[in-house]
Amino acid sequence: MTENLDLTISNYLSKKIIIDEELLLAAKLTILDTFGCIIEASSHQEVVNFAFQSKEVSQGNNPFDLIQEIQDPKDISFALTVLTRWFDYNDTFLAKEWAHPSDNFGSVFSYFVNNQHLLFEDFITSLVQTYEIQGSLCLGTSLNKEGYDHVFYVKLATGAVYSHLINDGNKEIVRRTINNILLDGPSLRSYRHFPNVGKRKSWAAADASKRGMELAQFSKFDDEIYETIQTTENWGFENVYMDDQRMAFGKELDSWVLKNILFKVLFPAEFHGQSAVEAAIKLSSEFNEKIKSVKQINIYTHEPAVRIISNKTVLKNASDRDHSLEYMVAAALLFGDLTYEMYEDDFGGIDRIEELRKNIFVQEDKSFTENYYEFSKRDISNSVEIQYSDDSKSKLETVINPIGHPTRREEAVPLLKNKFTKNLSKLFSTEKAEFIWDGVMSLSNNDEVSKLLKLFHND
Repeated sequence: MTENLDLTISNYLSKKIIIDEELLLAAKLTILDTFGCIIEASSHQEVVNFAFQSKEVSQGNNPFDLIQEIQDPKDISFALTVLTRWFDYNDTFLAKEWAHPSDNFGSVFSYFVNNQHLLFEDFITSLVQTYEIQGSLCLGTSLNKEGYDHVFYVKLATGAVYSHLINDGNKEIVRRTINNILLDGPSLRSYRHFPNVGKRKSWAAADASKRGMELAQFSKFDDEIYETIQTTENWGFENVYMDDQRMAFGKELDSWVLKNILFKVLFPAEFHGQSAVEAAIKLSSEFNEKIKSVKQINIYTHEPAVRIISNKTVLKNASDRDHSLEYMVAAALLFGDLTYEMYEDDFGGIDRIEELRKNIFVQEDKSFTENYYEFSKRDISNSVEIQYSDDSKSKLETVINPIGHPTRREEAVPLLKNKFTKNLSKLFSTEKAEFIWDGVMSLSNNDEVSKLLKLFHND
């Protein structure tokens, strides 16, 4: 559908979200996974410094205690979004555009931390709405093909929902907010690609979220509605930024996106490569047994992976490495695992990974590409095989969908719990982590948000 964004989104936000059991479970898993990413990242001093824009805050402090001292919701959102996103281990959504919908979490949380008397149902509703707006735009309209970064959809989703919250659902102010976000425009995505890959990709969403909230606040007092900002010839958003492509939602706005979110369960790997890492790990034992006779590694993948993360150029930092399909597969083959430590400059196995990376070759499997874009499937498939010096080959190891895909949700839940417990281990005991997990999973729609937040504070 191609309605103007301001009308479509403002009308959607005025509708009630029905929170059934499936949506409630998905929301709880999303909350737990995001909280886990936040707490794990808070154990790294560099990340904490950036998140709180201060060197006075020490790693290992509970971020949910620290934000109690922050007055401005925008700064709360910025800090939590940096922590959520820094290590690329938070949830994902893939379509024509790519996204990390939990990039919106900080903005939603920042409102409810100051309104803890509201219901858990209200919290979930706002979370669902941000996920839905961002994800449905991803399904309908590609920003990356125009050279722009996906965090523009964070700015839109965050700004619209935050505006709705702080203005008691006033549709006119929500429309003004969206208009102003369109006027603000998107950022370039060059910092996600060689030769400019850098740390900005870890804080770009936090910046977009904060800006969306700021524009929501401005729009409270700016009474102008720019009726045709999206479509005006020469000066409109679609003409200037999108080469006259209409901004379109890929589906009706409801609650589908959060139900179908992609979790990074086992590896901090760019999601297009998750199934390749799974396949490589299955081949790791054979690879290491026959390592002296390995000639090359073949990866068969979908076109977005070829375009985004196939990279055999010089990798200068961790941000480069975690977006190199060849590097991720090489690490998985050599070590039978993939952790974020393997991306860091001081990792002792980098030379071995780099040597193997030279002999990894990536090509598109057109059937994988077709099934990637097919709405009823949305597969994220990869195949990996080892070719030996006598030209014999290993089994072609194929993973249609990685463990975090909705088609493998039941299988993923206990592994998500393991990930959560591990992420919390820097701050809490295993017993406390399990108590928090069980506490969130037992929440009902009618519980106050305060009950959720109390779980994550130090005893």
